[in-house]
Formats: sequence, C-alpha cells, structure tokens
Amino acid sequence: MLKFALLWLLVRVAGRLPSRVLYRAADAAGTLCWLLSARLRTTTRDHMRHVLSADTERRLSAAEVDRAASGAVRSAARYYADFARSSHLSPQQAFDEVEHFDGINHLFAALDRGCGVIMASAHLGSPEYIFHAASYLGLEMVVLTEPLEPPRVHDFVHEVRAAPGVRFVPADRDGLRETLAALRQGRMVAVLADRDVQGAGQAVTFFGERASLPAGPVQLALRTGAAIVPVFGMRTGTGRYDVVFRPPLELQRSDDRAADLAAGMRLLARALEEGIAAAPEQWFVLQPLWAGLAHGRGQGSAQAERGNGSERTLSGDERSRE
Repeated sequence: MLKFALLWLLVRVAGRLPSRVLYRAADAAGTLCWLLSARLRTTTRDHMRHVLSADTERRLSAAEVDRAASGAVRSAARYYADFARSSHLSPQQAFDEVEHFDGINHLFAALDRGCGVIMASAHLGSPEYIFHAASYLGLEMVVLTEPLEPPRVHDFVHEVRAAPGVRFVPADRDGLRETLAALRQGRMVAVLADRDVQGAGQAVTFFGERASLPAGPVQLALRTGAAIVPVFGMRTGTGRYDVVFRPPLELQRSDDRAADLAAGMRLLARALEEGIAAAPEQWFVLQPLWAGLAHGRGQGSAQAERGNGSERTLSGDERSRE
C-alpha cells in the first residue's frame, strides 16, 4: 500500500512540477540516498570502477569514482522524475524533447528485413523516451518489463507508461509468447539487457569480469531471425535527450545453438559496454552485477559462455512450440 501511495504522489503531484524543479529535487534525493546508504556506495563504486577502468590504464582516484558513483544514483532518481513527467506529456511533446536520433537508419533498415527487431538497451539515461519517440513515429512495439509486486503497483506503472502502439508486458511465459508473436509478424520488441532480473542469465565477460546478463534477446533473435539493434537514450540537459541507435549485431547462426548463443552474448555485452561507456554516470543499475559468479551457479554459467551450456531463459514449454 505504501509503495503504491508513494508512486501515486510522485506521478499525480510531483510529475506536474516544472522540469527544473523536479530534477533538482531528484538530484538532492539521489545525493542524499548515496550518502546515507553504505550499500549504494559500495555497489555504485564497484560498477564505476569497472566502467571507468575499461578506457584508461592509469589508477583511478577515489574522487573520480565517487563523482561517477553518486551521479549514477542521481541518474536513478532522475529516471523516476522522467517516469513522473511522462504521464503528463503527449507523444509529440516527448518526441520534441529528443534533440537527436543518431543512427536511426539502422533501425529502419533492420525493420525492412521483415523478420522483426529486438531493441536492446540498458538502464542508462532515460530509456522511456525511446518508447515515447517510437510511439510518435507510429511504430508498434512490445516492451518486456520486470514483473512488479503487488499487482496494483504493476498495473499503475503500466498505466503511466502507456503510449499508442506500445505494449508493456511482463517477462513471464505469457509475455514471451506475445513477444515471439510480435517478432514473427516483423514488429519490434524492446528489452533492457544489462540486468539479469530472472536470475537465469548467461555468464559473459562484461567490463573485464564475468557477469550474468539476460540471454533472452539473443535466444529470441536466433529463434526468429530478428535483428538485435542496440539503442540508448541519454540525457543531454534538463528534459533534453539523445537517442542513439547502433548497427545490428552480426549474429552467427549455425547448427551449434550453444556456440551461437555464447557468441551472441559476447556481441551483446560489447554493445552494452560501448553505450554505457559513453555516459557512465547515467548508468543506474543499483544491484551488484559482478558478485557471486566465482562459485556455485557461476561455474555452470562459465561453461555456458564457452558454448557448452543450454538455453535457460525461455521455458521448455516455449521451446516445444518453436
């Protein structure tokens, strides 16, 4: 009940504030959370060390890491500010806030193939604006989301996110069934691919260390022939955004599905690294990514990365319907 009440107040009350006021409040809340939570500081410092060290051989200073780490938590707070604002914006208003659509030709070229497109993004900047922009352009899309509890919160969040032609569905069996149908009709599917929400992902090297990332996007692409187009929506100012599309991943398709999956996961991880490295302080995954893979489940995941694993994200029932 409390979670629903807070979300309702955020959207119905705070979402009506001027953007600058809302963002300043979000920045203050994010900074306070980072200062008060040892868990957030530990997690975001670890994430930023991985990301920042990928592009430099010098030793990172504590101030550099902390600046990016606290920025990540402020970016998470701004994400909620954007969520609150979005229900009060028309698709055209949201579209007008996007300053550039870099590489959108990659998306249209992939759609022209007629095999469907999986837009793979990350918890970076404001991914919601990708969906609003697609809505204004008249593009139909299915967006896979994390199931939320309680159901009242889930329904309210999806009501706020609603946009013409865009369907938000939970990443469960029914959602996967709808996703497969959309791809086979040549339509678009969107998914955030930098966090293994279901806990059944694939181990892959990510910013220099093995992490478990969701295998669903690559599995779906291999099963349906769909293209995976990486796309990122990043903030450039208060209520201003850039949406960047990258070339489709060049997936290999052979008789060895496990090897194809492992190779596809490496391509997907690299694409996510490039997008996140463009704006590290806007990457707001706030749960540990690199913890625990050296033991237990991580050993099996390591075998999967080398091509000896099995497809684990899609259910056996779904595979039988292929």
